[in-house]
Parts: sequence; C-alpha cells; structure tokens
Amino acid sequence: MDFLQVLALALLPAAGNFAGGVLAELIPTSRRTLSRALHVAAGIVVAVVGVELMPEALEGAAPWLVVLGFCLGGGTFILLDAAMERFSGGEKAAGPWLVYAAVFIDLFSDGLMIGVGSVVSFSLALVLAVGQVTADVPEGFAAIANFRDKGVARFKRLMLSASFVAATLLGASRSYSPELVAVT
Repeated sequence: MDFLQVLALALLPAAGNFAGGVLAELIPTSRRTLSRALHVAAGIVVAVVGVELMPEALEGAAPWLVVLGFCLGGGTFILLDAAMERFSGGEKAAGPWLVYAAVFIDLFSDGLMIGVGSVVSFSLALVLAVGQVTADVPEGFAAIANFRDKGVARFKRLMLSASFVAATLLGASRSYSPELVAVT
C-alpha cells in the first residue's frame, strides 16, 4: 500500500464522525439520546478490538504487554479527565471538551490502527477503517450534540467536527511505515 491509500482509508472514520456531527445538527437530542449514542459507539469499538485487533496483538506480543497497554490507556484518560475538570472550571464546563478529547484520541488511534494494519495487508486496513466508521458516527453525534447542548455556535460546532480529520490523518501518518510494507 502506498501512503495516499493509507490516508484515504484514514479519511473513512473521519467522514463517519463528521456525518454523526451533521446528524446531531439535524435532529433534537436529549441526555438519553447522547447516552445511547456513546453506548453504541463503545459497543462497536469493543467488537472491533475483540474480533480484529486482539488476535493480532496476542500473536505479536506478550499478553502482559497488551494488558499494560489497556491499563495505561485507561490511566491516561483518568488523568485527562482530572486535568480538564481542573482547568475548565468544573465537571459541567469540561463535559463537551472531555468528549471532544476522547473522540480525538479515539480517531487518532483509528488512524494508528489503519496505518499499522496497512503493513499487514490492504484488506486488514480496509476492514479496520470500515469497522471504525460505524463506531465513529455515534461518537461524532455525541461530541457535537454536547457542544450544541452547551450553546456553542453552529459554525464553531461544524469546525470542531471537521477538525477530527486531523486526528485520523495524524495517526495514520505516524504509524505508516513504507519500509515494513515493502518487506511484507
């Protein structure tokens, strides 16, 4: 796979996320709708990780490293949550920005997965990209609906939604390795 193909695949999750953000602009939302959207996204992410990534990860690394990675990721999120709460003036103010940061990090990791998956095969990278689209639609919906709920202007919400493209492209760019692709 060449670099442009990897970037094109990385745009798929970003497009799904943007579509979710646009959907949040078009339909009324409630706390229950937001909760459901985040639960759907989490369920899809867990399914993709369980079906596509865990078997590959456990083949290539010691199980304790995989567990350590999950623990470090969870710990990082807890630290991010505490920092955002402290610097934004409390839990209510941090809410939409915490969701934004979590979605940005998730999209960055989507880009990483796609870039690394491209080393194995185009079909794995494609499955990862398409699999993430389904999770990113409700994530984009929840992120932008949270900002709308807090009274952020529509233009700014749309720009925030569009800014997520940087996360997937950055992740894919960071993890793409033409040397490894040439070897496999």
